[in-house]
Amino acid sequence: MSRASTGGGADVELLHRLVGGDGGAALEALLEGFTQQHPGVPLSDVTNENLSLTVKSRILKEDPPDIWIEWPGKNLEPYADAGVIGDLSPVWNDSDMERNYLDGPTEAARLDGTYRAVPLNIHRINNLFINPSLADEVGVDPSRIDSPSAFADELERIDTETDHVGMLFPMKNPWTVLQVFETVLLGEEGHDTYRAISDGQASQHRREIVQALEIVQRYGAVATDDRVYLSLTDANERFVEGGSVFFHQGDWAAGAYTETEGFDYESEWSHVPFPGTEGYYAMNMDSIVSAADTDNPSAVETFLRYAGSADGQRRFNQKKGSIPPRTDVDTGQFTQFLQDQQRAFQQSRSQPLSITHGLGVRPDQLIELKTAMSAFVSTWDVESAADAVITALEHAA
Repeated sequence: MSRASTGGGADVELLHRLVGGDGGAALEALLEGFTQQHPGVPLSDVTNENLSLTVKSRILKEDPPDIWIEWPGKNLEPYADAGVIGDLSPVWNDSDMERNYLDGPTEAARLDGTYRAVPLNIHRINNLFINPSLADEVGVDPSRIDSPSAFADELERIDTETDHVGMLFPMKNPWTVLQVFETVLLGEEGHDTYRAISDGQASQHRREIVQALEIVQRYGAVATDDRVYLSLTDANERFVEGGSVFFHQGDWAAGAYTETEGFDYESEWSHVPFPGTEGYYAMNMDSIVSAADTDNPSAVETFLRYAGSADGQRRFNQKKGSIPPRTDVDTGQFTQFLQDQQRAFQQSRSQPLSITHGLGVRPDQLIELKTAMSAFVSTWDVESAADAVITALEHAA
């Protein structure tokens, strides 16, 4: 536990799992800025690796933390249904947050018209990272690939005609497979269909789900032989070492790129939106939520307002390697990659909520989807996987 400040009223407890690395540095920067602006507000931050389980356990014991860091969107529906998270509408309505957040982050913060969260950051998941020299060597122009199916054609060509790996595809953890599936679905079918499927109309779009799974299967067929045992970290390291032409992942993967000496942005690595997703900024994000009842509501509101402010988000995101959900944050000191991401975010026509990272589906649905992907990569049975995906997305929807 670390003390952010001391002063009048009961201590406000912030529960989180941001320990070490960019997450720990980001939280420290946020708390430092808060203390500078509000030195008399008592706030203690408490680390817990099993955050969701701990929060649920403490809610059952009627001793919830005052505030905690959690995915927003549908991930929060069980808390809202149980009436255990606070209504943060005053924080939004009495500040400039509504005016400076785009529709996607605002939607993620709101359930049934009521604000339940303050988004802290945004990670884009529909990135296709590129090794430019290898792309030139195999004769591919990434900007001219206009759909996930066309990308599958190109990966198959690279596999047949060259000695290079087209795209590393780690499958050790099923969430990486689910992330590819949802990105393919978005790129092949568009946001309206993607949204309809995640909002309980999956059975009406079985054909589209099957087609997306078939494309994922094609990617898997030309991936490395150890794909089922390959972790995200190992795959990312291989990409840095020139192990593939392409790599699909959230922008958190770029942290390893910027920290690798001699692996320079735009020359040794670059990126484009995943084929078919140009103009979409598919989002994963962290947010802060509060318990329905707290001992020091005034202090809780003060912290939430700061977390949603331009200053708080500049501090947090610069260290986190993410972009702020506000559009008015000065990103001049961010890396060039993150500045480019921020520009793409501001120019995007839609900001889809990620299924894989809990914003677009409820927690029980996410568990079932990961189970479906785990079975899929062991059998490559498209029809069975489609059944499992539809069951998961229509369960409790």
